[in-house]
Amino acid sequence: MGLVEQLDDMRRRISELERRAGSKGRTGVVTEVDAANGLARVQLTGGDAPLVTGWIPWAEQSAGANKTHNPPSVGQQVEISSESGDLHDASIQGSLNSAANGRPSAAGDEFVLLSVGGASIKASGGGSEIVIAIGGYSLTLSASGTVEVGGTKSHNGKNIGDTHTHKGVMSGPSNTGTPN
Repeated sequence: MGLVEQLDDMRRRISELERRAGSKGRTGVVTEVDAANGLARVQLTGGDAPLVTGWIPWAEQSAGANKTHNPPSVGQQVEISSESGDLHDASIQGSLNSAANGRPSAAGDEFVLLSVGGASIKASGGGSEIVIAIGGYSLTLSASGTVEVGGTKSHNGKNIGDTHTHKGVMSGPSNTGTPN
């Protein structure tokens, strides 16, 4: 091989190495999700033209004896990583908040475990309470031992909230008053 061919080969190899190094870590937005197979497609940002990846897996918090299932959603901004710099072996490694999907809380002492639609699970106040909320209803567990339930309370289809009454407590047709 002559000098010109060697230089051309080195130039091609360096170009390929630079391309792969630049593709080891990328940011993009999820365009499709196949939750059953643990795969998603990501439109990458930062290139000359939009590029959508093939189907790639996302990393889970745990995949051993303890397992998690937390698929990304369409429109979610994510980071993808490829050890070789080739998108064929890439995986989604994490998520980034964005203007389209902001943070579920601005509190410095609040951990939000779940925030989907109107449902959320939050630990707040430095761990002093846990709040589970769905729509306008909530369950609050406080470190002081207090349990507060908002909304209608029932057991086996029977009202056990603050407006329930008891029949047959005293002889006759009278009902008891509301609970204290």
